[in-house]
Amino acid sequence: MPVTETSDSFLFLQVAENDRVILKYHSDDCGAACIDFIPIYTELSDNPMYRDVVFLLIDADFNPKAKERILDKKQPVITIYYRGQLLDSRHASTKKGVEGLLEELLKAK
Repeated sequence: MPVTETSDSFLFLQVAENDRVILKYHSDDCGAACIDFIPIYTELSDNPMYRDVVFLLIDADFNPKAKERILDKKQPVITIYYRGQLLDSRHASTKKGVEGLLEELLKAK
């Protein structure tokens, strides 16, 4: 499933309407760590194993609520939701780290 850019206005609607959602925050303050990670995130979204997961991306520089949620701007922040509920939110700067979150999300019942 392709990555969809979201905003503070639409995020919780998208989380409520979809069973499994993964969200990557990014900010210009994050620098290369976040920018270089976007292709990895996009590659994961194209994996058929994750076809039931909605992949979202939010630019914290233009979304003040998202900006408040980023604890450390030097690493990508990834959040997963299952049926509208927050399951986990953490810094994940490797493909393996995000795959771990995706496994957790797929196992959620």
